[in-house]
Amino acid sequence: MTESQAERPWLAAGTGSTLLPYLLASPGPCPARLAGALAALAAEAVPALLRTIEYHRIDGLAHLALGGLAADGTDGWLRSTLRRRYQKIAAATLAQGLSLAEILEAFDRCGIPVLVMRGLHSVETIYGDPGARPFEDHDLLVRPGDARAAAAALGRLGYEAPGPALFRRGGVLVDLHVEPLGARRRPSRGAFFPIDIDALFARARQGMIAGAPALLPSREDTLLLLAIHLVKHSFDRLIRTADLAHFLARETAIAWPIVRERARAWGAERILRWALDAAAALGAGAPLDPGPAQGRLERVLMRRALMLAPLPWTGDILVALAAPSRLAALRFLAEALLPAGEHRVAGWRRTLEAPRRIADVTRAAVRQQIDRRAAR
Repeated sequence: MTESQAERPWLAAGTGSTLLPYLLASPGPCPARLAGALAALAAEAVPALLRTIEYHRIDGLAHLALGGLAADGTDGWLRSTLRRRYQKIAAATLAQGLSLAEILEAFDRCGIPVLVMRGLHSVETIYGDPGARPFEDHDLLVRPGDARAAAAALGRLGYEAPGPALFRRGGVLVDLHVEPLGARRRPSRGAFFPIDIDALFARARQGMIAGAPALLPSREDTLLLLAIHLVKHSFDRLIRTADLAHFLARETAIAWPIVRERARAWGAERILRWALDAAAALGAGAPLDPGPAQGRLERVLMRRALMLAPLPWTGDILVALAAPSRLAALRFLAEALLPAGEHRVAGWRRTLEAPRRIADVTRAAVRQQIDRRAAR
């Protein structure tokens, strides 16, 4: 991105305390604008900036962005701290990669097709730098008929199951999916977004992740899955928006007519537009029509998200707004309070757990708001 391109409306999303995070996470760094913003940063404001960077998990991207600036123009402590964090992320990524390669090779020997989502897939195919992006687990998608064999293969490698479809060995956590959206826990997601798993596998291309054979989603599927994941998580961390923005900046062969058609088939048209609005705040454009005017609630939620201060339950509310009917929206919101996958009992007995669940959800939202405020 040239400096002339940098002076575009997306910068309006980043003002005050949000300007630097946006500049640091952008796929098209603006050296002059970034240098000016850092020069205006008071020394006593550096700790708060570092907390914000850490909260949004953009430490690696921030280190890489500062690498394009003259060393004498930025705070030395800021540079050294980000360099250490970048190195720590890179070391963790390399260690995680060794474990993932072992898993993928075991699946390959067993004849289990596996599609790698997010995590190391994003690090390698979007950023191409082991220190650019941290991740916490490996999201692996297998066909439902292969789930038992995949779990057995993980067991032979020494992984234990602390929860449904979760497998852990030391510091390595594997989330074994049979669908890409977490519909096991929230069944209404599967109804909202009717994704054909067999078609997803048929469109995937053979590739390598961590040097081991794996299936990679098509470009168009990757874009839509990143968009849904971003909205589903309420725009909580800037790194999720950066994933989508950097993907759009890197991939020049996206078939946008296919994206439109598939988003419509998946019931994700509005989800895609909200996600692309967030990516545009980082300078990533997309050739899609703006769509119908947003309602007042949408505007409020998206304005807060672009301010890096999303309201609690933003993702659940937006997904409910995108529901095909009011009844479906109510069902989805009810599941937000009482996820079916978290309960051993069914039917009316689940409603007895509602007060506890509401208290848990409220505490989590308050804790997230406190963490976000502390990171400013």
